[in-house]
Amino acid sequence: MKDLTPRERWDVWMVQAQRFARRENYIDALGRLRLVLREVDEAVAAEADPAAKKKLERFRHRVARRRDRIREKFETWNAAIAARRAQNTADAEQEMKRPLPLGPDEHI
Repeated sequence: MKDLTPRERWDVWMVQAQRFARRENYIDALGRLRLVLREVDEAVAAEADPAAKKKLERFRHRVARRRDRIREKFETWNAAIAARRAQNTADAEQEMKRPLPLGPDEHI
């Protein structure tokens, strides 16, 4: 297997992050993008060539935009779950008042 360049590795991680997000695994997607951003920041700091540095900064901006979009989806998804939990908690008293269903051996 050939060794990947940093850019190829970052592209692979970006695809992985997209796939994690598609399966609503937002925590792993955001973690993968955070890893890409950290490595790109290190590469930008180490780069001496202005043209290459500008190219890396554009890539970093693209990664940051993707991270922000996934974070928005995560927050929306998380808010929907919190709303469902709050509704279930609010309905708990009503549910507790209902009689339990009869089991198969308990029918009259």
